[in-house]
Amino acid sequence: MTTQPPARTNPPALIRRDTVVMGRADYLSTVLRLIGVELYKFRRRPMSKVLLLIGILSMIISFAFKGGPAIFLAHTPTRNLLPPDCSSVETTIDCLNHEPTREELNLAEAERQRRLQEYASLLSLPGSIEGVTQTIQLVELILFIILAGTIVGGEYSVGTVRLMLTRGPTRTQFFLAKVGAILIYAIVGVGILFVVGILSSVVLSVLANIPQSLAFLSGPWLFNCFLYILATILYTFTYCMLALCLGTLGRATTAGVAGALVWWVVESAIQSIILNLPNFHGIIGAVLEVLPGYFMANNLSALIQNRSSYLFGNQPSPLPDLHALLVVAFYLALFLLPAWWAIRRRDITN
Repeated sequence: MTTQPPARTNPPALIRRDTVVMGRADYLSTVLRLIGVELYKFRRRPMSKVLLLIGILSMIISFAFKGGPAIFLAHTPTRNLLPPDCSSVETTIDCLNHEPTREELNLAEAERQRRLQEYASLLSLPGSIEGVTQTIQLVELILFIILAGTIVGGEYSVGTVRLMLTRGPTRTQFFLAKVGAILIYAIVGVGILFVVGILSSVVLSVLANIPQSLAFLSGPWLFNCFLYILATILYTFTYCMLALCLGTLGRATTAGVAGALVWWVVESAIQSIILNLPNFHGIIGAVLEVLPGYFMANNLSALIQNRSSYLFGNQPSPLPDLHALLVVAFYLALFLLPAWWAIRRRDITN
């Protein structure tokens, strides 16, 4: 006698809570949700808040150093701008032995206005916009590199990369999510710093009695200003991709942060050495002449400088926009493709 096996039945469908919302499972929707996860980690980490606070304070301090002397000069009495009275100093050199005349007071006031006009180019619009960009390129870039290096290196440092890559989405989707989150953070971070810098300059210019004029505003000017801000975002994003690449290849936050900073310093040092070398003839001279035109920092700065020539009347860069964009695209591919290949092929079991 044989017994009939029981009929196979499908298990009942899971009943989810009302608070659980299942999104679409297509490729792009999954990547967007993963970007949201990375942004959530940005928002919850104390380090990202500390870095943002440091960036805001450094922007305010940079403008305070420019506006402090202007405020002091604007509120100084005209008599104090003249040489001191000879009776109040020990030496009689560069001092007044008489009451200041009207002509001397007028000259002192004219000198005050001339010096205030110099400060106005730094504090009033549109000159303050250029000051914001210079601060981002010199100071804030370090903060962006630190954050970008930790977004990948931190996963390997604490071991969460194993858990992350077993959740269902592909490794490419996780990689694209980190790139997208860094791009959004660069856009938001640069936007906040521009707003903080412009507001700081406006407040300081009001305290220094420097008039603000918006006569420069026009449709073409606003369009070029938008491109100017995009070029600044691209500047920070490219260095963030360098930190992401080195952090992925080195499996550590230190590799991403230190490697990007070393690249930044070494590239500037090599350019200074090339400029100070004697003139070479032949192939060596031709290579040394064109080599700085293919440095990453020079091409990123060229995109900003070409827009500033229209906004602020500066000298344009010798590198055209098309050349700079192609070189920057090559560097982005150089950073992203090895990092993507490494995360696709890497064994994370040990």
